[in-house]
Amino acid sequence: MAGREQVSIFFTITQAFDPNAGGVQRTTFKLGKYFTEQGFRVYYYSFTDHGHVTSKYGQLFFPTEKGKDKNPENVQHLVETLSKIQPDIVINQMPYNDELREALFKQKGKLHYLLLGCLRNSLFNFKSNVRDRMQQMLPGLLFTLLDHAIGRNIILFRHWIKHRRDLKNIIDQHDFFILLAPPNRDELEYFVGKYSAHKIWAIPNSIPYVLEKLPPKEKTILHVGRLNVQQKRSDLLLEFWEQCHEELSEWKFVIVGDGPYLSNLREKIEAQNLPRVHLEGHQKPEAYYKEAAIFIMPSAYEGFPNTLIEAQSHGCASIVFDSYAALHWIVNNEKDALLIPAFNTKLMAHRTIALALESEQLTAMQRQALLNAQRFTIDTVGEIWLEFFDRHLRHDSK
Repeated sequence: MAGREQVSIFFTITQAFDPNAGGVQRTTFKLGKYFTEQGFRVYYYSFTDHGHVTSKYGQLFFPTEKGKDKNPENVQHLVETLSKIQPDIVINQMPYNDELREALFKQKGKLHYLLLGCLRNSLFNFKSNVRDRMQQMLPGLLFTLLDHAIGRNIILFRHWIKHRRDLKNIIDQHDFFILLAPPNRDELEYFVGKYSAHKIWAIPNSIPYVLEKLPPKEKTILHVGRLNVQQKRSDLLLEFWEQCHEELSEWKFVIVGDGPYLSNLREKIEAQNLPRVHLEGHQKPEAYYKEAAIFIMPSAYEGFPNTLIEAQSHGCASIVFDSYAALHWIVNNEKDALLIPAFNTKLMAHRTIALALESEQLTAMQRQALLNAQRFTIDTVGEIWLEFFDRHLRHDSK
């Protein structure tokens, strides 16, 4: 690879460039910052025309028209930007977006950059939650007619056919497809078998730091995340707290995040008169992680659970629903986290009570969380990226 100061990296996203607005944006910002500090020239292209924050680590481009990547004028603006920058590496954070992917693939033939597509969610997010997804997607009568094993298998087969086609297109139109964790390989094989296996890599998301020592903790149970039902299962948060607040009378439950389910939470807290629940809205989470003793996560699926590792990096013991395969690679069950059978709020509450009232076990798990989080620091993950670039960058061919 040529000197890093001669190598340019170009990220593409569809959302506004704001690291506090979501996992993809946060990951893009962290990688861009790291690559800039390593001497690379970094650029970002967002298909959103507003809502961006200023980046000190690279240059941001975006169109002035509405419609994101569905607007041909915006796609043309991307093409013109690529021609101007002539990047060495393009990291496509949204490989499922057809218009974006196809434009990048077409320009790659002219500009000869290394094109990477990055997975940002679990490949089983539909398969593992098929009944809930059917209920959300289908009209009531049709859902009733298909709500049985044969009906679900029909829906799953249709999903398998479409997702197999999408994944093959993604793999074909990128030089490499970057997964988030080794267990994602098994998910990928379910859809495409060993198809182009040489193009598949796994590089996890990262965190900026891990606290050197365990900070003083308050009797706080914390949840951080976007508040919705389909993915985050925010509807289970109060169901969990309802079953443990009486035995944890000195503890409070803090919920940090915004989203479509926030108003529902407010209404239910008032209607059920639930005590010691604090809805903080959209906030920077670091101070909350630092003071919280326990972190809970009820998600139905995640690509890579950024907030879980961020919580561990601040010494939170974590209690998480075991709802996607990557968890068993990311945390160590019963050592630095507790994995609970998916959506069993009664058991989650029971294990939370037991952990909260056993101070020695709680402290031991918090210390182990700090150790586990070291695996995901930006310096550790960044070295994997640098090794990947050294191995695959075709700079001299340009």
